[in-house]
Amino acid sequence: MPESNGGRTDATGLLHSMRQGKVTALEVVSTHLDRLQLSDDLLNAAVRVFRDEAIHEARNPRPGPLSGLPVSIKETFGLRGQYVTAGSIRMEPLQFEQDATAVTRLKAAGAIVVARTNVPEFAMAGETDNLRYGRTRNPLDPERTCGGSSGGEGAIVASGGSAAGLGSDILGSIRIPASFCGLVGFKPASQSVSKAGSWPQLVGCYTDSWLCAGPITRSVRDARLMYQVLSGEQIAGGRDPGHLRLIEPAGFPVAFRSQAIPAAVDAAKEALASAGMRIHSASLGNVRRWYHDMARFLGWELLPLLEGQLAETDGRRLSLPREVIRRWRGRGEIYPGLLSLIAVGRLTRFRRRAAAMRVVERFESARRNIYELLGEDGVLILPTLGTLAPRHGEMNRLSFRPGVNKLLTPLTLCNYLNLPAVTIPAWRMKDAASGLPPGVMLVARPGSEAMLLEVAEWAETSIGLPPSGGD
Repeated sequence: MPESNGGRTDATGLLHSMRQGKVTALEVVSTHLDRLQLSDDLLNAAVRVFRDEAIHEARNPRPGPLSGLPVSIKETFGLRGQYVTAGSIRMEPLQFEQDATAVTRLKAAGAIVVARTNVPEFAMAGETDNLRYGRTRNPLDPERTCGGSSGGEGAIVASGGSAAGLGSDILGSIRIPASFCGLVGFKPASQSVSKAGSWPQLVGCYTDSWLCAGPITRSVRDARLMYQVLSGEQIAGGRDPGHLRLIEPAGFPVAFRSQAIPAAVDAAKEALASAGMRIHSASLGNVRRWYHDMARFLGWELLPLLEGQLAETDGRRLSLPREVIRRWRGRGEIYPGLLSLIAVGRLTRFRRRAAAMRVVERFESARRNIYELLGEDGVLILPTLGTLAPRHGEMNRLSFRPGVNKLLTPLTLCNYLNLPAVTIPAWRMKDAASGLPPGVMLVARPGSEAMLLEVAEWAETSIGLPPSGGD
């Protein structure tokens, strides 16, 4: 049975055991809640645990494809009667009267929500820490970050506190924590899973097409199962690898802080070639230019929306100097990572709408070109990102720096070009020094999620953990 770090049975295996009567939903939910209670003082993954409610529901779970499965939800998704704070002490908490659509679909399928999980402030950083709930740690090494922004999801699933999690991804926010925590993270195309009832709502913004909702899981087959529930799409397998192409990006600007990462990509490539996929190399386009465009457009369109929710108590525009003085006095109200992002964004963003609209045109042209390159049979292979989980505080320093960040170019490409992507942990290619698994990312065009997940499962059998069963 597929496993992740710690030898945890995956969600598909747990569901099979429950259907066979080998274990009850109450036992499965209780076990996960007990693990969560034991680990969360150290990890700080959950901002709210629904122990009593989950136990009550597990006694008579709703029937469905996820019946009795304990799942967790990123704090930015609305839950009925709960507040979304986005990890901020400045933003006015938002109370939701209804569950987000994605949460509704999980519950209708029989899943049981056991917890909501932590995020960096405004879900805008690659490590999870904020002034409201504090820092979330990596179960593989608590001295390292779990990633972000769905970092609480990565930590809780990897530690066994939930069997699968719901996250969101606008610039790597599902795939970073999945990669750092040794999990599978699936970023579908933006429109594939409803974002209704989640924060932020970017309807009408071009960056809405960068944002998606998707699962963090212990195996690729779990990601497929969760995606089927979340999207309503039934995924069929049985493709012939000999009819599919594996594309290596020629001249792609990427850098590595561990040689285990390119070694894992090579191993996955060899495995897929052995399975019968045809490998060829192709240029994707001007990735460096697109990265500059992405950073400046983010500052133009998205940051002003976020800044508006950080206005001073008297309604005045957010003052960076005033916040710096507060921090110097030990009374800061905005997490340093978010403050750095706002400062950089104000310096680099476009000053004229015409310049921003030219970027939209370039992105749309790039999307058309890469969709044509990929076609219905093409899968792109890349590292997930160029670093393993760094020490706390280091990811923000690695992320918020000027110029083309070659550690992040593979991640961000999939968002501004709206490409489905899945990261797979290469446990068999662990970094010798840290023991951490690198992530390998496979990418396809929108509408090819079924093919992408099937190819990912082929790769997983070669670079992931060997199956051995047990929970």
